[in-house]
Amino acid sequence: MARKTSIAILVVSCLATASSASGCFDKSTYYAIDSDIEAIASGITNEDDLVHFYGGILRLVAHDFMDYDRHNDIPMGTDGCIEWDHEVNLGLWGSIWCDDCDLTKLYNDKYSHISKADFWIAASNAVVRNLSVDKSLDMVDTFLWGRKDADSCAGQGDRVPTGSGCREIEDVFLDAMGLQWRDAVALLGAHTIGKAHVDFSGHDGYWMPSTAEALVFDKQYYEELVMRPWRAHNIDTKYEDFIASTDITHKEPQIMLKTDVCLWFDTDNYYPCCTRTNRWLDGQNMCDWEQKLSDSECTRYDADNSRMAAVETVVEFLGGPKPSENNDPFYKAFATAWFKATTNGHDNLKTLSSKCW
Repeated sequence: MARKTSIAILVVSCLATASSASGCFDKSTYYAIDSDIEAIASGITNEDDLVHFYGGILRLVAHDFMDYDRHNDIPMGTDGCIEWDHEVNLGLWGSIWCDDCDLTKLYNDKYSHISKADFWIAASNAVVRNLSVDKSLDMVDTFLWGRKDADSCAGQGDRVPTGSGCREIEDVFLDAMGLQWRDAVALLGAHTIGKAHVDFSGHDGYWMPSTAEALVFDKQYYEELVMRPWRAHNIDTKYEDFIASTDITHKEPQIMLKTDVCLWFDTDNYYPCCTRTNRWLDGQNMCDWEQKLSDSECTRYDADNSRMAAVETVVEFLGGPKPSENNDPFYKAFATAWFKATTNGHDNLKTLSSKCW
């Protein structure tokens, strides 16, 4: 893994070769990228590494679009430019995008006639399609191309949220990006894929109960949020989050960021807490492991709180009586939110050509 001391040199190299690639982009190219992403994944035999590969691609694009600020003279957005050495972006360079990374080599070998920004989004769309149930979430019809890569993006990392709570969602997704609560809640559902690495973000664990479940793009994120007891973790540190109250012999830690839990509870104003203080296992309150929080139940929002829009959206995405197999509300909302987030700030994007001649 490339460490921080060498990243600056790599960034200079990356910026020096930044391009505004332009060329024909048709459906056959789009699906070729899809197949190539699946082919790379098929060669990854370790499930944890596979989760990191898929989740890393989604994180790469999310960090490229979460820096968009419609109020700024330099709005940024999807421009193929990341401050690789910024704390919030650690782990992207060296494992997802780098000279020896499979994704980068795929781009350089086959797709450098299009911009990195377009390629990253097409690759993320491939992740979503290949991991969705029955490969049913295909966003080809809403994919637009023609983005130009930026040569520099100073301050990009400072615009990306760190997961500290719903104030960040309001500041970044709603105010700067111009999205609605429904869009923000849908985009956060992508946490169903991937894992937080303590070396990169200070947080450690999967959002899902297992690596197998972290390789399915569905609405389980919302089921986990609502149904599982979550207790405050890393209290009084810069990495405050929540950990699942499950059997302490559970193989992998399962986490939620405060940005996740705040979609259901007011964790910005009431923390530390535990989300379900009435749950017991082997005679022990599930909120009492590590932290004695059985008397500190997380607080729900008042009916007139603007964040009730997030709560209502979570209920919608559950798809009916929980648990259920109805992913349609989440899938439709995610496709809409993804389109908004990846096209923000672009006026002249083009639809896919039927065929490049």
